[in-house]
Amino acid sequence: MRGPTITYMTKSDRRHLRSQNTTRALNLQLESCRKDAALDGLILADDDGVCLATSGDPNACDEVAARLPFIGRKVPAFEGVMLGTDTGWRIRMRRIEISGADLYLCAIGDGDDHQAILTRSARGVSRIIERRAA
Repeated sequence: MRGPTITYMTKSDRRHLRSQNTTRALNLQLESCRKDAALDGLILADDDGVCLATSGDPNACDEVAARLPFIGRKVPAFEGVMLGTDTGWRIRMRRIEISGADLYLCAIGDGDDHQAILTRSARGVSRIIERRAA
């Protein structure tokens, strides 16, 4: 069985890794944004709290993702501390609508310029999902 196809782009292309697999493409996009902003994690979750894509500590991402709909259904954006069973995380969450579905994009940690990285990531997520849906 072959793994997902990853294409390496030229240096002039800002997206150096690409995949035809939607989940892999989303994970690559979040990983790039997370690293650029020096975040602990970056999550894309659906309205059921299921991780659609993540970058960072898998346990923290899963626990935060499960709770995002409870916040995101009430407010379009949130910044604060989310308490977990053993720890707390500094988060910034933004609700985004793509193809008629509410999704939650969340940055974990005290990285750089959260609004800019959430905007960049939301654009990338939207581009990937809408291109695959077409």
